[in-house]
Amino acid sequence: MDKEEFLKKIKQEFNDLNYRYSIERDKFEAKAQHLGAEARKTFEEEMAKLNKLRKETKEKIVDLEVAGENAWFEVKDGAEEAWTALSKAFKKASSHFK
Repeated sequence: MDKEEFLKKIKQEFNDLNYRYSIERDKFEAKAQHLGAEARKTFEEEMAKLNKLRKETKEKIVDLEVAGENAWFEVKDGAEEAWTALSKAFKKASSHFK
């Protein structure tokens, strides 16, 4: 897979996850409002982690976009790691708050 193919793939996956995140976040927030203070705190902590990982993943995608053809393989690994961490955190939060 070349740089453009990889970039297109990871951008699409990131956009899809962001869309699902927006929908799920609203559901989680509605549920959390009916729970106790501890559950609300846990929700806020998980959302903060997800937002941080989303930001880091977006930054890696931008790094990948500007990387030269010779350097993109180095950036690719960081983008994949960020994506994996974000995806796992989203799944964890989703299962925790359902």
